[in-house]
Amino acid sequence: MNDVQMKNSRDANTTLEGIRVEQGQIWLDLDKRMNGRHVRVVSVADGKAKVSRTNPNSGWTSDNTTTLSVRRMHKSSTGWALLKGATP
Repeated sequence: MNDVQMKNSRDANTTLEGIRVEQGQIWLDLDKRMNGRHVRVVSVADGKAKVSRTNPNSGWTSDNTTTLSVRRMHKSSTGWALLKGATP
């Protein structure tokens, strides 16, 4: 990967609020239909975050993963909020 590709990948993995999405972070789903779902970032690359459901209180994490667009990971009525992990 050359320097330009590295910079573009870095930008693609940063939210609209300037938060760099990184492995191990815990995010809260703000969509009221999801009833307070929490996810842990398993991996992130090229603007896509692989996440698994988690319970931050007990430490339980599902083996199943799903993919989220980093562009959706911002505070809005159907967005996400960073709970634990790296800050901007």
